[in-house]
Amino acid sequence: MHTDWEQHYRDEHTPWDKGEPAPPLVDWLDTHPSAMRGRVLVPGCGLGHDVRAIAGSDARAEVVGLDLSPTAVKLAREISPVNGERYREGDLFDLPEGMLAAFDWLFEHTCFCAIAPDRRDDYVKATWVALRPGGELLGIFYLDPYDDEHQPGGGPPHGCTLDELKERFEESGRFRIVSTAVPERAYQGREQRECLVRMKRLEG
Repeated sequence: MHTDWEQHYRDEHTPWDKGEPAPPLVDWLDTHPSAMRGRVLVPGCGLGHDVRAIAGSDARAEVVGLDLSPTAVKLAREISPVNGERYREGDLFDLPEGMLAAFDWLFEHTCFCAIAPDRRDDYVKATWVALRPGGELLGIFYLDPYDDEHQPGGGPPHGCTLDELKERFEESGRFRIVSTAVPERAYQGREQRECLVRMKRLEG
């Protein structure tokens, strides 16, 4: 089923927005100072909390937040910038020419779990296309989002497994997984239910 993200933002029904960057990202940036530099793409950026965290971590990072919702992009732009970060309305699956093989890093958070599972291979290809050869993807993947409200087969959010991530990303020949870890901190209610995965883009 198609989710109307723009309507969610217009209705101010955005339970995924916690008003702050993802704790695992904040911790990773603290322990990997200046690692995420160059051009960085954050698809499904919403109001840009993660975008600003990355931009603030290194002045050399040129961070671009991308979202389908024009309202989300408008709201993100209204928040005081940290370090020259930019926001664009657009579709990860249909990037313009200037955003192809253009990024050194891609940060994933709540985008993979928001798309329909039958588009996950398309997502792998889209992120590969956005990154330069040798570029890296850092993702916080929501393995187990299920509760009284969300059940398998419903969603979004849609859960996944580490085995599925390895199958889709590595067996595609487009990525090599460098590291995986269960974050020590997470948004309330997501403790021990996410996986932080770092990958490198291959030639494919």
